[in-house]
Amino acid sequence: MSVDPIFWLLAAIGFVVLEAMTLNLVSIWFAVGSAAALLSCLATGSFRVQAVVFIAVSTLCLLALKPLCSRLRKPPTATNGDRALGREAVVLTPVSAETTGRVRLDGVDWNARCATPGDTLAPGQSCRVAEIHSTLLIVEPVLTETARRAAH
Repeated sequence: MSVDPIFWLLAAIGFVVLEAMTLNLVSIWFAVGSAAALLSCLATGSFRVQAVVFIAVSTLCLLALKPLCSRLRKPPTATNGDRALGREAVVLTPVSAETTGRVRLDGVDWNARCATPGDTLAPGQSCRVAEIHSTLLIVEPVLTETARRAAH
């Protein structure tokens, strides 16, 4: 069985396009393998030989370059935003799940919304930071001892 060289060319282009879309080194190995299979297609008409070349070259590229790429990849940079999680802030303007309000955390004013629909926080109340979405804090009310007893 003979495979047209266009098949391997389209496969290589397809893998390069897929790699460009993901930028995570998931298909570049197969693009190199397809290019090698394209060259073997020009030398032999056997699809089995071409498939073996594709698999072998793709595997070799993966085994040789993946460790190098993982060493070159920088670890994620920690941000100060993670420090705010679990901390208490003071409500400045009314905050609910539907309406964005303002809270103050460590002297900095933030946009905030409640994590739970139905919760409403009034100015002066304390709230706890549950999540951070860019410049929006997702907060929840801090239960006082009186509110805890009433809930139980």
